[in-house]
Amino acid sequence: MNKLAHGRIKRVAAEFRGDEAIEIELLEVRLRLGDIARTRLEADTQLIRLAFKALTRSIDDYCAKTGSRYPPYRALRSFLAGEPALESEAEDPRIVSITK
Repeated sequence: MNKLAHGRIKRVAAEFRGDEAIEIELLEVRLRLGDIARTRLEADTQLIRLAFKALTRSIDDYCAKTGSRYPPYRALRSFLAGEPALESEAEDPRIVSITK
């Protein structure tokens, strides 16, 4: 596992129950996280790293499609679900773009 010995630390904690918990366990099996992680913490870390990369790619895809620089949560959630975005969610008027 590639670990950095320095830098900022961000701990992510979430609790899933019922169907979501089962879906996560199925993802872990499909991804064979047990083959690369010795502990539950390592498996969770690898899953979150992969999810972070996938989310970053999804945000980039959304921004390229809509021209939005900072997509709001609800608009991105709708985009990922394949639902049409509402006009009010397309761009948050409180965000100001500063040109370089």
